[in-house]
Parts: sequence; C-alpha cells; structure tokens
Amino acid sequence: MAKWLFDRHGSPRLILDDDCVRDASGHVVGWVDSNGLFSIKGRHVGWAEGGVLYDIRNRALGFTDGASGYLPYRPGTSGTPGMPGFSGCPGRPGLSGMCGRPGFGGWSDSSLDGYFRSA
Repeated sequence: MAKWLFDRHGSPRLILDDDCVRDASGHVVGWVDSNGLFSIKGRHVGWAEGGVLYDIRNRALGFTDGASGYLPYRPGTSGTPGMPGFSGCPGRPGLSGMCGRPGFGGWSDSSLDGYFRSA
C-alpha cells in the first residue's frame, strides 16, 4: 500500500510504494531493499527503517504517518493530497553493497524531494 512520506516540516513530498520510492508525480526515484535505501541506479544512499528514510549519514530525511523509526522530533503533518496514478516500475538494477551505518543524527541537511535527484 502506498504511503506519503513527509519532510521535516510535515509536508508530503515523496511516496513509499512497497519497495519503490516515488516522486509526487508517481515516477520511481529510488528503491528500498531490506533496510537499505538506493538511488534509481542502484547506488546505496541511506537506510529505511520503521517508516523513516535516512540519508547516507543516518540523519532523518522523511517519514510516513505512523512511523515507528527514530526521528529527532515529529512535526505536525499537513493534509495529504490524493495519490497520483502510478506507471509501472522500471527494471530494478543490481543494488550496490551497503556501507557501515553510523549512529543516528538529527534531521538531514538535504531536502526529502531533492535527495534522490542528487543521488
């Protein structure tokens, strides 16, 4: 089931759709595998745990409503827009290995919706 991912300000920015991360238009921008977060090209870019996405420095990028993972603080969330139509998922690339995970930090300096564009 697809769920909106909220940024540090509580605004819906991305969509978590099973093992796909989608932008607000429904296009796949990344992958989740186990607790790893990967770019569209398969490069390890962070972690996903308990409904929270973390950047490569293990700082929170965004969260789903009802997330149980670590957050530095939980902002109030604004209303969620309707779900866009989804195209099929592209072929999943081979995924790179994951680096060691550092301890939790605060909120990421990267924006949730911009993170995958630069990954």
